[in-house]
Amino acid sequence: MTTRDLAMTMAGVVAVAAWVAASVTAWLLVTAPATIAMAINGHDAQSLVQLGLSALYDLLVRLVRYL
Repeated sequence: MTTRDLAMTMAGVVAVAAWVAASVTAWLLVTAPATIAMAINGHDAQSLVQLGLSALYDLLVRLVRYL
């Protein structure tokens, strides 16, 4: 694997990760706006991360059940 191929692969991984983070953020803003607002107001990043990971876990569970 050349350096160019590795760089393109890493760019793709970063792009997918950014897309997932943006999608989870948008989903949480729609489904739990009060929780997001309180976490931002209280400068509590841990609750935001926990809520985001919980949403990703629920998404993966639903996807596995579907398959």
